[in-house]
Amino acid sequence: MVDLRARKQVKFLGKFLVVCIGILTVGLFFRFMKIEPEEHTACSAPGLTCQATYDLERTRPIPIVDTAAILQGALAEAREQVRKKFFDDLEGRRLWGIDISKYQSNINWSLLVRRNKPDFVFVKATEGVTIRDVMYKSHKKNLEKHDILHGAYHFWSFRSSGAKQARAFIRHANLNEGNLVPVVDVEYPRGRMPRKAKVVRELKKFCAIIEAHYGVKPIIYTQPRLYRDYLSSSFSHYPKWFASYSRSPGYAWDIWQHTERGRVYGMPGRVDKNVMKSNMASLEKLVMF
Repeated sequence: MVDLRARKQVKFLGKFLVVCIGILTVGLFFRFMKIEPEEHTACSAPGLTCQATYDLERTRPIPIVDTAAILQGALAEAREQVRKKFFDDLEGRRLWGIDISKYQSNINWSLLVRRNKPDFVFVKATEGVTIRDVMYKSHKKNLEKHDILHGAYHFWSFRSSGAKQARAFIRHANLNEGNLVPVVDVEYPRGRMPRKAKVVRELKKFCAIIEAHYGVKPIIYTQPRLYRDYLSSSFSHYPKWFASYSRSPGYAWDIWQHTERGRVYGMPGRVDKNVMKSNMASLEKLVMF
């Protein structure tokens, strides 16, 4: 599968183009700064009328090189090539992954990668407005080190403002191009469920801020029943990740968490396991590029 080297290739191409533009600029500088002959030296020869020629040379329009446009065009072309390779390497494969948090604090990353490297991993970043997962930065660092496609999820709180939750997630998640799309994890609370209108209103605020910041619709993780009763009428056009362990979710899904009792080498205890659709329609919704 494609890894984080894709972004490094874009950076390398950008530096290469900057060097080329620099060389071109230096060449143009010396071209326009060359010393012209004094006017009387050419015109002192009998029978020559060089004044007009000299004036034409002096008044010839200097070509304007739009280096910014050249650089932007080259980078756009390079980015599209990397993007195409990125999705081509993922498309059509059977993609599986896990989701982790502070509860998976003793991961043997070398063993995990050697024996059963996942295609993707989601890491808990935040919860509500004030809670930050203590293992997020460590998990993210290891995922980057081992070139594993990854993203971050936010655990939804029904007691906090959707806008404040979105801003808290953005500050902590530190996601970039090449990462998976942000996830909002919406589950039934331990206490009483709020009214549907409030749930929809606050979740829309969260999604709007995430979309404005990242330019993508967040993935909504939830259970089929909660989706049916609260979210289906307002969030059907968002990427969906369903948790359903005894049967298929019953709704169109992009990611399916099919068990919470999975086993993988390098991780003690049980872990959530997921499958991801690898058709282009799903991939373009799930990966930021």
